[in-house]
Amino acid sequence: MSCLKAERWALRTAFIIAALLVEPGESQTASPPPPPCSAFQSCDKCLQNARCLWCFSTNNCTDYPVSWLIPPSSLCQLSQARWGMCWINFEALIITLAVLAGIVLLAVTICCCYCCCCCCKKRQARGRVGDPMTMP
Repeated sequence: MSCLKAERWALRTAFIIAALLVEPGESQTASPPPPPCSAFQSCDKCLQNARCLWCFSTNNCTDYPVSWLIPPSSLCQLSQARWGMCWINFEALIITLAVLAGIVLLAVTICCCYCCCCCCKKRQARGRVGDPMTMP
């Protein structure tokens, strides 16, 4: 009989814990689709959406061509294209990112070379200490 009571108590406890952990479901309404990029009339409004590209030469906002990493010149010249920030053009953005990537790679390479040289020197020093040929 006590086994049955313990089983019921365990089931009740599990049910109460499950009921407390489960949150009541909220009804989800579909959000309205975002406006198309062509609806934006200023660079600031256009670039609030990461999917939009502003072209200063034509003063229009277009969908960023996700099939290409760099937008084609038929869409907008790189020097006139803005993405992310209005004050920096796409050409300068690409050059800046390339320089930063080069600096990071150079720093990692220098650190690896330095660590390898230190490890080799330590191994050579340990090898000389126990070498009977180096003892007087």
